Amino acid sequence: MGLREGDMDAIPACQTADHGTQGFTLVEVLVAMGIMSLAIGLAGSGLFQVFSFQTSYQDKVVATKDLRHAGSWFSGDALNAQAAVDGNGEPLDCLSASDSITLSWTDNDGAYHSSTYQVSGDSFEREYDGLVNTLAEHVVTDSVGFLHCGNLLTLELEVEADSGEAKNTVLRTYLRRQE
Repeated sequence: MGLREGDMDAIPACQTADHGTQGFTLVEVLVAMGIMSLAIGLAGSGLFQVFSFQTSYQDKVVATKDLRHAGSWFSGDALNAQAAVDGNGEPLDCLSASDSITLSWTDNDGAYHSSTYQVSGDSFEREYDGLVNTLAEHVVTDSVGFLHCGNLLTLELEVEADSGEAKNTVLRTYLRRQE
């Protein structure tokens, strides 16, 4: 039972293909894979750049928000304050900056209030009537300073974004009800 001439043409798997109309050559497959790899690589690097820029931008926005948040609370308390003292209870002056401040006042109902601003670790905190709030995080070491000249009160604060860039503010406000 051997194969006769023409039997090979009768078996579909053994038929020869028409090279002009069916299938792809190895070169065509390799070129297509190269083009797809290049396109995927370009799209991937583009997405990486977008997400990296977005993260960097978001870090800077958070640092700026922290500075504004701290400044808002500080200026509000300063406008109510009747006295400003440093961490040792000594009055502040124009010559040397203090790293903490306590503002105190008596409201219209006769209730006494105080707010203390200081750095704890890398956080800038406000303690108001015994309750502590964190106003800013990632505070640069030794960047906080408070000065008091006449009725002008100055806060200097620097916050570092996760990207390593530092944002700083110098806020000047008045002690409106100074004694």
